Parts: sequence; structure tokens; C-alpha cells
Amino acid sequence: MNRFDFYSRFFSNEHSSYENGSIELLRDCFHFAVENACAKESLEKGLVVISNEDGCVIFAYDFEINSFAHGYEGRVISDGIYENADIHVESKNLSLDHDRYVVYMITGKNEHGSIDVLLENISNMIEGCANISKKHSSYGDMVLRALDNVNDAISYCDKNGYVRYANKACFEILETNREELFGHNLVELTSGKPMLLEVLKNKKSIIDVDYFVKYNDKKFHFINSGYPVYSDEGDVIGAIDIFRSIERSRKLANDIAGYRAFFTFDNIIGKSKKIVELIDHAKLFAKSNETVLVLGESGTGKELVAQAIHNYSDRKEGPFIALNCANFPNELIDSELFGYEEGAFTGAKKGGKQGKFELASGGTLFLDEIGEMQIHLQAKLLRVLETMCIARIGGNNQVKIDVRIIAATNRSLEKLVEEGTFRRDLYYRLKVLCLETPSLRERGEDVIFLAEYFMRKIADKSGKGLMIITDSAKKALLEYNWPGNVRELENLISRAVFICKGDELTEKILFKAGIKGSRYDEIIKKDSIKINREILVEIMSEMNGNKKRVAETIGISRPTLYKMLKKYNID
Repeated sequence: MNRFDFYSRFFSNEHSSYENGSIELLRDCFHFAVENACAKESLEKGLVVISNEDGCVIFAYDFEINSFAHGYEGRVISDGIYENADIHVESKNLSLDHDRYVVYMITGKNEHGSIDVLLENISNMIEGCANISKKHSSYGDMVLRALDNVNDAISYCDKNGYVRYANKACFEILETNREELFGHNLVELTSGKPMLLEVLKNKKSIIDVDYFVKYNDKKFHFINSGYPVYSDEGDVIGAIDIFRSIERSRKLANDIAGYRAFFTFDNIIGKSKKIVELIDHAKLFAKSNETVLVLGESGTGKELVAQAIHNYSDRKEGPFIALNCANFPNELIDSELFGYEEGAFTGAKKGGKQGKFELASGGTLFLDEIGEMQIHLQAKLLRVLETMCIARIGGNNQVKIDVRIIAATNRSLEKLVEEGTFRRDLYYRLKVLCLETPSLRERGEDVIFLAEYFMRKIADKSGKGLMIITDSAKKALLEYNWPGNVRELENLISRAVFICKGDELTEKILFKAGIKGSRYDEIIKKDSIKINREILVEIMSEMNGNKKRVAETIGISRPTLYKMLKKYNID
């Protein structure tokens, strides 16, 4: 009689079901417990059976072959098993995850040895293993819940490319659900060659690459990374995909880089007619998406106006990116604006780089000193304004962008057009809406208004407290021509507050701070030796002997300063 026939005598022919929520956990724990317990005992024959509390067999393990024994599952243990003289039976009840089971140890009458100890070991191992598994399951659930709160999409596929997991963000970004993803192969799901298949094939990570994919007849643009997953033996068993939409990537990049507009119309200080008109027109233009051209001398606040327009518009939550066209060599500004693909040129970053047009999508791109832009770039800019599409250097993909352009210059574009250095068609395309920031000399009493504003701000910051500007100093401020406009005024007041020892900004303090003009040339000439020596001594003391700063404050060259110091015998 073979082993199966021998043991089958003790099971009835009726079958029953054993549905329960712990079946997979039970199988794993049972297998682990029996194999480990048997390794410690000398028992060579016997059958270990686990059943539900109704006696329905769930698993059976044969010691002689050291393997699960099939053919017993679902059969019910016979009542006569305990009465048979050919066998010895021990049993033990156990609970697992709120379900109750019975473990039977069935051996021949001469083989039972220490089966009671063996049964105890098996039962204890099953319960211990189950507790550990439940604990790990709890940790696993916690990890999965955490992944569902991650903004990046995360998915996992097995070594054959079948999707086995995806988090909540993955479903949301792809506009899909669990049933449409799980169990499907990547080749079936997407067009083209899935990136994760390359990760599986080469067993190497791919990090932060631009990835275009078509899924469910929709096109998506991601920043994508893929990582191989290894077993304890070092074999690749799957791959993890982490991706985010290009829009979110841009937002993160802009946040990190500080691509934000900080100034609003409240930061434009002044009450003059020209400044009030400027603000009124700028607010109207902010409600449009048309290109704005801001004209004005250096230091009149063209970028401040551009930021205020952005923050007053529907794009205020988007990025504000400024690029000074005069600050980049011709060979670099192209890649700064349009970006480039990996390998586009020697020194190109791995994975390529987004240009300012892409980074500014959804917001505003401020092109300062547009008059300095080279003619070949002017043609490309015109095409962008007409199509709202760009192609990176070295790439063929046309990327759709949503950008509002604000350009600024202190030069006469009309004159540049006549000279042939600026495209006429681009000039008219930029000048759809035009603003002109007035010079400070055109703003009358705004000079005093601004000077007092800067004085209060700087005095508060430096802890100097309340200060006033004397009438003679106000007169001097109004008489000065201000070639550097508001920027020059702010710098002058900063120096004046710094060197002022009292609570009054006087005409003399302004002179020491560096205000220039015919009025002060006359002061110097009036009593050259006395005034210049007194002023030099004071300024040298205030500047701690720093001759460079002294020369800048007075408005003379350092060689001239050295001659004056020698002439007046000042160390």
C-alpha cells in the first residue's frame, strides 16, 4: 500500500469548502513552520495536516518526501481516524487572524516518537510566523498609504513588464484606474518603447529624462526616472517608475530657483501725474495676455512695472522669469531661451535642459534690454510669439508653451529698426501694448517723496530711528538732474543714512554721500582748501580709511584722491 492510499483511509470522501481571508498567510506560515520543525527532528515518516474547525483539510505535508502532499485538500477528516490501530494521531488547536484551525500529526504506530513536541513546535511556529507577517503587513499598508499621499506618480512592473502596482497620483495623472493598469504589459499600454523596459534590459537606472508618451489616445509629457529592483540574490525582479507632469516639474524648478514676482503696484512709489497714468495703464494691460513693451531710461523701474503687471494678472500664480539679453554671449542666450537636448553640443547636460520659455510656461517671461538681442534670435522670438511653440536645440519635438512676454529696453527701437539692427516685424509685434516709465527728473515732487520713503526704510533697517531731510537738502535733491533715476536716488540715500551721525540729512551729508552737479562744483570752488580738507577728513573717518570708497563717494578718481590727500597732508 502506498503512502497516499495508507493515509487516505482516514479521510472521508466528502468534500467541503474552506474560504477564509487568511488562506495565503496560512499557507506561507504552514510551509515555513513544517520545513523548519522537520529539520530539527528525526521523524522520517508522517503527515501533518491543517484543517478548519469543521475538519476540512486545507493543506497536508508529507515528511517522507519533504513536500506538500496533494489530493487531500478539501476532504474531511474521518471520525475513525482516532480508532485505527495502525496510526498515532496528535492534534492541537490554533488561532490565526481571528480564524480557528486544527493541526494534526498522523504517523504510523511505531513512528510517533516525539510527535507531541514536533506538533508543539509546528503550532508555535505557525502562530509566530503569522504574527510577524501581520506586523509586516501593517508596515506595508502604512507604506502604501504614504505612497498614495506622494504627489509624484509611482508604479512598479515585474521583470516581464507587467504592471503590479501604481499609487494614487499615477491614476490621477494618467486619468485611469486600477483595472486599466494592473496586470497589463507596458507594451500594450503605451505607444513607442516604454522606458522601464530599457531599465529592465540594461539593469541600469534612468534618471530625470524628458519623456513623451501616448496613453489612452492622450499625449503626456513627463519628467521620468526608472530604477531596477533586485532580489537578495542580485537578480533584477522588476522596476520602479517615478514621474511627474512637466507642468509640476516646472513649478518646482521655479520655486527652487526663485522665479517669482515680488513687487506689486503698491511698490511703485509716487504721486505725480505721470506715475499715476503709468499705473492706470499698466493695470489695464495686466488683464490682457498680449505682449507688453516697457520703454524707459536705466533705473526708472521697468522690471518693477513688469512684476507688478504679472502679479495683477491671472498669471500671478505662475512663474515670473527675467532674462537680461545683454548679460549672455550670443552662443549662450539661444540655449538659455530655448533649452537643449542631451548631446546637442559639447558640454550639454545629461538629460538636456529646459529653457526659459518652457520654465515660464503658465506665467510671464520678462526680456530686459531686448534691444541687445542678436538679429538671428529676433527671428526665432518672432516665431515663438506667433506660434507659441518652441523646439530645444538639438531636438525635433515642438513643445507647446503658454507664456506672456513683457520686453523692456532703454534704447530707441525705432532708431535700431532704421539702422537695420532690429527687425521691424518684431518691433511691431512687441509694441502691441506699450508703456513708458518716466525719468525721475520728470516726476517733480516724487523725488522728495521717494527720498523720504527710502530714508525711512533704510533707517528702520539699520536701527537709526526717525530721521528728517532738511529744506536745503530737499532743494538740492530737486535741483539735481538724476541721470541714474530712482536707482541712483536710492543708492545716494542709503549712503547718506549710513554716514549721517545725527537725525537730519543735510545738504552737506548729501554731498558727502556723492551727489554731483554744478551746484557742488561751486561749493568746492568757493573755499577749496578749507572745505575740501574738512570734507576729506570726515569722509576718510566715516569710511575707515578705505580710499576706494572715499573716491567713489566724492566722485573723483583714486589718483586724484591721492593728490588731494598729499596736498592737504592727510594720512
